[in-house]
Amino acid sequence: MAETLNPNSRVWLIDEGHWLPATVQSNANGQVSFKSDYGKVINRRVDECTRELVTPMHRSSIEGVEDMATLSDLHEAAILYNIQLRYRSDQIYTFIGSILSAVNPYKSIPGMYEADVMQVYNHQHLGERPPHIYAIANEVYYSMWRTKENQCVLISGESGAGKTESTKFILSYLSEMSQASTSASTRDVEQAILQSSPILEAFGNAKTVYNNNSSRFGKFIQLQFNEIGFIEGGRILDYLLEKNRVVRQNPGERNFHIFYCLLAGVDASVQKKLNLFEAAQYHYLNQSGCVSDPSIDDSADYKRVVSGMETMAFTLEQQNDVFQILAGILHLGNTTFLTAGGAQVEDRRVLEVVSGLLSLDVYQLEDALTKRVMVMRGEEISTPLDTNQAADSRDSMSMALYANVFRWVLKRINVRLQGQPSSFCSVGVLDIFGFENFQVNRFEQFNINFANEKLQEYFNRHIFSLEQHEYNKEGIEWVEIDWVDNTECLDLVEKKLGILDLLDEESRFPKGTDQTLLVKLHQAHGDNGYYLKPKVSNAKFGIRHYAGEVYYDTTGLLNKNRDTFRDDILGALKDSKSDFVYDLFEHMQPSGSGGQGGGARSGKTTRKKPTVSSQFKDSLHSLMATLGQASPYFVRCIKPNVQKAHGLFEPSTVLSQLKYSGMMETVRIRRAGFPVRRVFADFLFRYRVLARGIGKDVSDVKQRCELVLQQYEGTKKHWQIGKTKVFLREHLETTLEKAREKELEIVTRIIKAWLLGYVMRKRYLKTRARIIVLQACYKARFYRKKYLRVRQAVIVFQKFARGLAARRLYHQLLEERRIEEERRREEERRREEERLRELEELEQQQKLHELAVMKAKLAEEERQKQAAAARQKKLAEQERNKALVRAKEIEEARRRQEEAEAVAKQQAKEASRMAEEAALIAAEEAERLALEEAARLDAEAEAAAISQIAELDSALRAAEEDSDDEEEPGLPVPSKREGGEDVHAPPPTSEELSLEGYITMKAGSKWKRRWCMLRWGSFMYFRSKQDYIKAGWMGKKGGGTGTLSRRNWKRRFFVLRDDKKLSYYERDEEGIRPSGIIDIQQARAILDQGPKANSFGIEVIGRTYYVVAESPEDCRSWVNTLNKVQTATPKEMKEMKEDSLDPRNAVGTLDLAIVESCVASGHHARPHSFTIVSVDRVLHCLADSEEDMSAWINALQPYGEGEDEGAGRAAIEKGWLIKETASGKLRTKRFFVLTESGLDYYRSPDTSVPPAGQISLNNLCTVISPDEVIARESGHWMFTLNTRRRFYRLTAKSNSDEMRWVQAIQEVIDNKPPIITPTEKLVDDFRQAGPGEIEAIYRVNPILSYTANHLKASLLALPYGEVMSHKAKSRGYGTYQEEALRIFNSLQDEESLGNPIPVIQGILQTCCDLPGLRDEVYCQLIKQTASPPELDSIAILRNWQVLACMTSSFLPSRKYLRYLRFHLQRSRDRYPGSEMVKFANFCSEAIKRTRPRDFPPSKDEIIACLGRRELTAVVYCFGGGTCKISITSATTAGEVVHKLSLGIGVQGSKNCFALFEQCGDVYKAMEDRVVIADVLAKFERYEAHGINEGGKRWRLFFKLFCFLDTKNVSPDSLEAGFMFEQAYNDVLQGRFPATTQTLVRLAALRIQYEVGDYRSGASIPDIETVYPLKKKMVKDEDLPHIDKGFTLKGTLRGLGRNTLKKLKQSQDENPAHKGIDSAEIQAVKVAVSDQWKKLQGMPREVAQQQYMDVLRSWDGYGSTLFDVEYKQDSRYPHELWLGVNARNVSLYKRGDMQPLASFPYEHILSFGAPVPNLYKLVVEGNEQLSFETQKVLEIAKLMKAYINAIVKDRRAQTSR
Repeated sequence: MAETLNPNSRVWLIDEGHWLPATVQSNANGQVSFKSDYGKVINRRVDECTRELVTPMHRSSIEGVEDMATLSDLHEAAILYNIQLRYRSDQIYTFIGSILSAVNPYKSIPGMYEADVMQVYNHQHLGERPPHIYAIANEVYYSMWRTKENQCVLISGESGAGKTESTKFILSYLSEMSQASTSASTRDVEQAILQSSPILEAFGNAKTVYNNNSSRFGKFIQLQFNEIGFIEGGRILDYLLEKNRVVRQNPGERNFHIFYCLLAGVDASVQKKLNLFEAAQYHYLNQSGCVSDPSIDDSADYKRVVSGMETMAFTLEQQNDVFQILAGILHLGNTTFLTAGGAQVEDRRVLEVVSGLLSLDVYQLEDALTKRVMVMRGEEISTPLDTNQAADSRDSMSMALYANVFRWVLKRINVRLQGQPSSFCSVGVLDIFGFENFQVNRFEQFNINFANEKLQEYFNRHIFSLEQHEYNKEGIEWVEIDWVDNTECLDLVEKKLGILDLLDEESRFPKGTDQTLLVKLHQAHGDNGYYLKPKVSNAKFGIRHYAGEVYYDTTGLLNKNRDTFRDDILGALKDSKSDFVYDLFEHMQPSGSGGQGGGARSGKTTRKKPTVSSQFKDSLHSLMATLGQASPYFVRCIKPNVQKAHGLFEPSTVLSQLKYSGMMETVRIRRAGFPVRRVFADFLFRYRVLARGIGKDVSDVKQRCELVLQQYEGTKKHWQIGKTKVFLREHLETTLEKAREKELEIVTRIIKAWLLGYVMRKRYLKTRARIIVLQACYKARFYRKKYLRVRQAVIVFQKFARGLAARRLYHQLLEERRIEEERRREEERRREEERLRELEELEQQQKLHELAVMKAKLAEEERQKQAAAARQKKLAEQERNKALVRAKEIEEARRRQEEAEAVAKQQAKEASRMAEEAALIAAEEAERLALEEAARLDAEAEAAAISQIAELDSALRAAEEDSDDEEEPGLPVPSKREGGEDVHAPPPTSEELSLEGYITMKAGSKWKRRWCMLRWGSFMYFRSKQDYIKAGWMGKKGGGTGTLSRRNWKRRFFVLRDDKKLSYYERDEEGIRPSGIIDIQQARAILDQGPKANSFGIEVIGRTYYVVAESPEDCRSWVNTLNKVQTATPKEMKEMKEDSLDPRNAVGTLDLAIVESCVASGHHARPHSFTIVSVDRVLHCLADSEEDMSAWINALQPYGEGEDEGAGRAAIEKGWLIKETASGKLRTKRFFVLTESGLDYYRSPDTSVPPAGQISLNNLCTVISPDEVIARESGHWMFTLNTRRRFYRLTAKSNSDEMRWVQAIQEVIDNKPPIITPTEKLVDDFRQAGPGEIEAIYRVNPILSYTANHLKASLLALPYGEVMSHKAKSRGYGTYQEEALRIFNSLQDEESLGNPIPVIQGILQTCCDLPGLRDEVYCQLIKQTASPPELDSIAILRNWQVLACMTSSFLPSRKYLRYLRFHLQRSRDRYPGSEMVKFANFCSEAIKRTRPRDFPPSKDEIIACLGRRELTAVVYCFGGGTCKISITSATTAGEVVHKLSLGIGVQGSKNCFALFEQCGDVYKAMEDRVVIADVLAKFERYEAHGINEGGKRWRLFFKLFCFLDTKNVSPDSLEAGFMFEQAYNDVLQGRFPATTQTLVRLAALRIQYEVGDYRSGASIPDIETVYPLKKKMVKDEDLPHIDKGFTLKGTLRGLGRNTLKKLKQSQDENPAHKGIDSAEIQAVKVAVSDQWKKLQGMPREVAQQQYMDVLRSWDGYGSTLFDVEYKQDSRYPHELWLGVNARNVSLYKRGDMQPLASFPYEHILSFGAPVPNLYKLVVEGNEQLSFETQKVLEIAKLMKAYINAIVKDRRAQTSR
């Protein structure tokens, strides 16, 4: 101990409980003075310096070690001192076994990362070279070869510790090794990996208080290697981008780097294009107070980003698109709001810049930011937001834009990195955000620290838990090491009902707030040791993390977790004309999207939107699963100080990081552990070259491994043998690897020598073979020449010999030919002579025969003439005799009749009547008997035929019913029978079939005997035994021959049994005799119509029975059942009996799914009684015997408990539904099970048997909910499922069950992969195809080109089922598929029509009503205009005309808009100068300006489109003025107003003009965004339907809209004229509150203005044109009295007789005067005349000025008055005027001049229409006023216009 205390000795000293490195300064007088390395002087007495307090410092600690596992002083101070010692000498890396510790130097260390340094570490084992990041990268790279497993590197540490830089160094090394592994010169993938770092850092990193380049997202970079070590590709996965940083930053921090790079790096032209300013001028950049940093060169970073984008194959257009989005985000942040009737944009110019950069409609963007649109009862309701909500909307839009741009950039990088799928291994590098603990920690810090907690658990599990578990399992001698386990902290966060679960639950709760979340957290986890509850009540909670305690602020926590990005903003962004902006949001679906049908419940249901934390949790679990499949390496980054200063080492800062990262425990376990482990077989295989000659006779692999290890390390300190593995320390593994490499080199040389010998031998043999071939060729050539010479000589000899023989033969043949010709001529001469002789003989015979025939014919004709004459004579004689006899008989009969007529006339009449009646009865009876006999014979004759075809009919019917049941593709289709049941399925159990019988049931106080049945999940009880197929009450028409009996209808209970007999009874009771029986099998026909409604007939032999059912459904059901029974087989009859139980005939039913128990009652008086207990009732039952009771209890008790999931698939939903076939003939109850693959149904809940049928689902299926009103009235909750082949009607038992099934089925449909048609696939191929491939695609795919044939299917995948919207139903549309084919047929018909306009109107109307068909129609038009067979033919140009109309009306979706642009450009390139090109140019211009439309184009607009010209519109104004203007299909009202203002010179007016829809007295203001062509189309529709006022036409009207300054308007200006005319019109409409005298004076002034001075005999114009006669009745006391007799007196004396006559005639003829007393009218005229006379000599200008002065005298002048009704309370009268002007909104009692109340716009919080025809104002003090009015939209438009004017005025004042 004395040597330890010598001066200058290095010791470890405990001070305040911690070890400190110190030096002994002095030791004298019993006192020892120590000085720590941290500058502290400590004095101790010698006797206090014990071994426990002072220990000597080992040399390893004094000098420092490269691997801290070799430290002899094993405590935290030694580790800290070793790191500090190396840090001072710029040795920032230190090993802990295979774990690397890296200290951030905050400076560049020269020569540390050069290329030659990489070569130093190449092929070196870990520990052979000094610690370095390259050493870990090298070990990872070559471990991949040794183990043939995936590798990963986890880089962890606090923010600012250098994780990102370490990642870049590892990637650089792996890239260099990849390039060195191949001789190829390309470095595309490696270069792309390196160049992606500047891009990702710019978009994902930012300056924080801890780090100037802090990663604000996590990334996992995975590189794919092939077998030779070359990088084939890679991918980058991102985790939790801190998008909240885009809109706000903490003090001293900056936004993402890319914003500052953009502002500092772009040139002047781009800066002007993007309207960029200094960073300090942007709200999103200046709010933190830090816009620059001396250590960051933003301009240079911009150049690196652009260079990286070029390397990553970003086109210049894509770069510009990205920069435009970034600039748009910056400008969007400068959008501010003020309160004026809700939030209003303060500076509209900023919004216009944003809309220009993002290619958005400025009006739609403004509405999306300042209003919230909700759909209630099918109506869209717009509600203004307050300024805070509007700012939140702005910020959410900015965050969504940036997040999607970041995701798009990352996707582009991954596309560039993507290579061929590697069959080898991968290396992943995880660079994720470090642990953070700020002064205020929010939602982002919670997720970041949760991720770090998860990674720390991964580190602990691999380093401590798994390693020690492995040692214990293998029986290794080992001393357990304690370490800090953080699993309980993770359980607190992510277990069930943990913090994440409570956060998600509260986020989905509509009324959840941050405070309620905090209360739930305190209640649920207040007792958890890792949960920290603040001592002071505030909005925070804390967690004890592995790195320390962190408190999180809950303010805004729920909103961030919900990610409140409203559908309004999403819709505005999706409507952008920029393809890039659309592509960013194409994948996002609105949270409340509807389906294909109409109505919220008839289409796709709304699904729960995943929260941000749940998405992050899922991605984090995915990351951990990926890491779990790789061998990990760890790099621990350490931050030396918090000031980010180089050369400064703060021990406390570093020590805290060492503690929470478990560095001490890591050193211990690495020092004592065996990190390298191999199974015995793998060890021997790896080192078999070292095991040669060792233990050859030993068969045990364990012993052989031990012998090998003893050979190289006999002390057994660095290795141990387990049960199945060899455990090594890294040092020993390095030794073995070196020895292995040395031995392999020796073996390699031997193999090389043998290979070289083999190669040389092969080369010699190859050369020898070539020489032999050359020799053979030479010899062959020599002998062939010799042969050819001999052969030529032989040929010469042969030539002469053959010539001689040929000449001899020639002469011989000539002689033979001469002889043959002579013989042939002689033979022909003989044949000719014989032919002539035969002809002569035939002519003689023919002449003789003809003579004989002629003679016979003449004789026969003579004989026939004689016979005819004889017969005629005989007939004449007979006729004469008959006439004489008939005359005698007639005379005799007449005489007898006259004699008897007088005597028996009355008796003859009576006898005749009775005889006729008896004859009629006899005839009827005889006919009936004959018919019965004939029917019996027919029946016997047809019996055989019926029996033969019965089976066939049944099979066909079953096939028809079951052919609609769809099967999953690829599955074997089992044989089916009726209802879709598998014939091979096992039969139902005996309990299911035979469990039926009588039970006595208690009903009230009585016990009644019931027939009970258990069928398919229902317990039913009936009054009588159900042994029939169908039964029910119906009315029967009586039979018999009497008139009375035929007319009687009697109510009977009909029962159809399985013997095919239909019996009918008077009562529904057992034991009674039937009133009659009808044999259905013997029936001739079943008639589906009868004499009454809902009746049908049964025709049997000799009679027809007519029966009337209770409803049309019952009638159809009976007819269908009887038809099936008539030809059914016994087997089918049995099945029908099982399926035909009608619950409606039951006294009661009980669903077995809700049966809770069934137990014996145990009542001594009723020993066989039992009780059935369900959810809603209790049934007391009494069986006939104990056996029956036990059977019922056993059947009911376990029902539903043993249900199987079936077929091994998870059931999403299951239960009983009633299935109706497509024909509606059969309704069966089936047990349905919904799985991910489809919908199966069974006959019972036992799903272990094969299903009775399967319904296949895909993404085109639709599920339609029932109409709620109809369903509630009928009680049948039937929903429709549309599939590819057919539709299914399924009925649930309640509304909740129906909604649950619909939502579940829709969820399965939504999760199905999309079905892609060939056209869709080809459209996608065009985007990827090169210029030379496009025409090839057209050539090989005729589906893309013009065809004259009809389509058999739509070009695109369209939803199944009928169109369910209300508009579509009212117009009679069918399915989408049918409508698509109908449109294509119309296109083909239109090609040959002379007037195509009606067809075009029909197509456009369909596209307007069915937006889902627009893409299909565009594809059809593109097809019919592509590759035409004849250029500029009529048929092709007709299709181009339709395309021109379509592009001017409706745009397709973005995907097909690109396809359309491509088609138009292709047409221009292929057919220059043609008429088609003119249409293509017109369409190209049209799609640039087309706006959303509400109506299809008018006829005039279609004509204009066909002619490729503009449309002419007429605009009217007061005074009868008109103006014709030219407009396009996209011209808006704002553009027309601007054009008119310029044309007439009112562009600088004090007040605002607008365009109106006008008809009579109706004026509707048009917003600036309204499309004029759409309004004209609406006018055309109004005219067609007669919608107008007083028969007047609708027209466009130009007048003043907002009266902003009514006093400072020049009287001589045109604006004053407009004000005068508009004021005059308001007076006539009764919109000016005034007395009668005032109105009379105004009328006189108007006459003076129009007519001039009063003259004798002058007539007053129509009084209604100057005085509001209809609106304001004049009181008698205000005017001179005039007799009703209309006499001349008083002031009328000056008027002539003709004038009075005209006035009276005008009054009588004016229909407006009807109902108004003529005297009163005359009084008004008299008063006006008096006033007119007083204005003698007044000029027109003065009359106009005085007229306006009268109106300006009213304080409310400039207000637009609307008729409203107030019914809220009694504060105001029922009928009011709502006055809207530039200052306020006022309430007037109708006719009063003084307002009842006024509300300035600054006090109006919101306004709008919560429901149709109800206008609501919310003013300060939360006062709500509601008014009923038809002018809701007009009021809202006007208030909005005034508010915009106020905002504009305030902005102008601020700028001044």
